[in-house]
Amino acid sequence: MNEIHEPDLDKSDLQNEQRGCGYDHIALKPDLTSLLDLSTDGVLVGDLRERDCPLIYVNPAFERITGYTESEAIGKNCRYLQGRDRLQPEIKYLREAIDSGRSVCVTLRNYRKDGEMFWNELRIEPINIVDGRPAHYLGLMRDVTVRKCALDRVEQNARLDHLTGALNRNAFADELNRLAVVKSESLLVAKLDVAGFHDINSGYGYDAGDEVLTQIAKRIRSVGFSIVSRTGSNEFAIAQPLGHQNNTPETINLIRSALAPEFLVAGATINIRFAIGFVVGLSTLDATKLMRQADSALRRSKSSNFLEASEFKAEDEMRSRNRIRMTSEMQHALTNDEFGFQYQPKIDLSTGAIAGAEALLRWRHGLFGTQMPGSFITHAEDTGLILEISRRGLHAVADFAARINRARSRALNVSINVSAIEFRHRDMPGFVNEVISASGVDPRWITLELTESNMAESSPAMIAIMTRLRDLGVGLSIDDFGTGYANLRYLEEFPITELKIDRSFIRGLEQSRSKTIIIEAIVRLSNELGFQVVAEGIETPEECARLQDLGCHLGQGFLFGKAIDPEAFAEVVAQAVA
Repeated sequence: MNEIHEPDLDKSDLQNEQRGCGYDHIALKPDLTSLLDLSTDGVLVGDLRERDCPLIYVNPAFERITGYTESEAIGKNCRYLQGRDRLQPEIKYLREAIDSGRSVCVTLRNYRKDGEMFWNELRIEPINIVDGRPAHYLGLMRDVTVRKCALDRVEQNARLDHLTGALNRNAFADELNRLAVVKSESLLVAKLDVAGFHDINSGYGYDAGDEVLTQIAKRIRSVGFSIVSRTGSNEFAIAQPLGHQNNTPETINLIRSALAPEFLVAGATINIRFAIGFVVGLSTLDATKLMRQADSALRRSKSSNFLEASEFKAEDEMRSRNRIRMTSEMQHALTNDEFGFQYQPKIDLSTGAIAGAEALLRWRHGLFGTQMPGSFITHAEDTGLILEISRRGLHAVADFAARINRARSRALNVSINVSAIEFRHRDMPGFVNEVISASGVDPRWITLELTESNMAESSPAMIAIMTRLRDLGVGLSIDDFGTGYANLRYLEEFPITELKIDRSFIRGLEQSRSKTIIIEAIVRLSNELGFQVVAEGIETPEECARLQDLGCHLGQGFLFGKAIDPEAFAEVVAQAVA
């Protein structure tokens, strides 16, 4: 234990006059008294030899800070400044330090004589060591209320989402952990996602989007949930103890009821749908785990057709882990150049000659072998990896088209699927032009296959992009025509060069009158508008013959050959020429 020598108090300094029930004052050396009287910090001395450690000296600053006079303070234990606020953890630290004779510094709530609370930064030092034990303690106190309140405001602001006033993500996790400390009970943690929020921002402006978020937070808070947080751009989180009865359905219905009324924004009423994922667990569980599980359930809700509220299931977590693993493996695959193409021939149905090919993406997985696009393309789009896969892919396909057409008198057209993500996140005309320049390919030898979801956004900007692509000379094809957002308006607005009839219309064509009528109509319409028609998924000679009768001139499918590697396809083409 360190001995404290300033101020140096000895037995002659501590000559007290006992009056009645307590100590009235302490006699100090004049120079020391003058020094302490000048201090702006409160100074107090307590007698550790007495049972209740009574105060035996306080300076004028103590009187100014607390409002108690010297005569009112002397003889009392300094705990009287705590009032009834005796459950502060700092009090325990003080008591343990005094009992063990060591120094301590705490900041705790104290109360002035008029009842006003103030924050007291109190430092206790043991002094006058006698036989290894301190005879007194010296206390230095400072009113830090202004500083503490300012720091609390800064901390509070750091915990809040400034737009909505709800807690932010980090504060939400802190509050979940705080609930676990208070008691163990069933706890519902729910995550909410505003469906179509991008459309609100785009259609009404970002100010309107901000107003919607503010109204959502206000509505949720009005229900009285224990914790409400904005955890993402358009995501909110709620935590609510369930007590002994599992009233999860009622709690979810409270959320839905609060958010069901229309939102009035920018002079318009907007109906908003919400995806909800939730988990019920013990509050003693790790907050991060509960939030992660609610996130997994939310993802399932967002992917459902009607945004049903989804409760966490163990398989949700497994799917999340699989997505993480898939992302890692796909990044590894890009590094190792594992993505490539196989080519399926397009056939002139009237002559049986190869008229072109479709480049079909494949993943040559080191462990699981060749993987079809259905097993990874959606994840590639979700993670944005599709941009790099497609960038490399179009370069590879353009190089291949240039190579196989180098010595041909009649060129083969090669088509490649492009994702709607690419049109939103890159300058497609500029990128395609760059590929054409790098490969030296004639742009007429390349066709970009678009899904009907690309055409759903028939904005002037999208039409302009398509027009610029056609100006470069590349073809534009609608893949799987008739299965998605089929709308004849596309055929007028977009500069399409080709329609591909989905295989679902080809299968069983000979026995289906309705399919026959549909295909005949598509072929006639395409002929009138100057489009080329390709029938996909032809598997039997009967289907091929019927398509010829209906006026369809191009087709592809297993009847003519499966997709094969580039070198094998190049060899087939060379043999056909020979």
